[in-house]
Amino acid sequence: MVDVSIFGILWEEIVNWYLIQPIYGQILVLVGVIALLALAVVIVYYILKGVAYLVYYLLKGVYYLLKAIGLLFYKLSEALYYAISGKPKPESGTPAQEQQAPPQVEKQPEPITPVQKTYQTVNPDVAFCSECGSKFSSSMVQTLSNKGLVYCIHCGKGFQGNSINIES
Repeated sequence: MVDVSIFGILWEEIVNWYLIQPIYGQILVLVGVIALLALAVVIVYYILKGVAYLVYYLLKGVYYLLKAIGLLFYKLSEALYYAISGKPKPESGTPAQEQQAPPQVEKQPEPITPVQKTYQTVNPDVAFCSECGSKFSSSMVQTLSNKGLVYCIHCGKGFQGNSINIES
């Protein structure tokens, strides 16, 4: 005699019901089961995340509570110490240093010096600005070779041409 449990009978009924469905019905049932499993996983994730946040903030609150109680006991014992000993309680910091602070001497503003322009010395054959990387125009190269001084038309950096004297 074969002993069939209740679970075996229920499982057999579910499988038989699934197999008599048309193919699109079987596919829809599979998609629904997968969607329910995904939903269950997401719900479990957020429940665990919420419990973790709850525990974290509870522990953080207990820590701050114990810290405040410790500070309270410290302040009370400090006040009791100064009350029993009769010593004056220091206000803040070291009072000896606060009393001996030298008087502040007013600083006179420094005279304003004119802005010194700096120029980069370059070879007249150089055709690019070292600041912005743009190419020198032909008029800039001509001005550099004639006057020995030119400004970049894009960024305003000054350039001086160096003349190299080669003795033969």
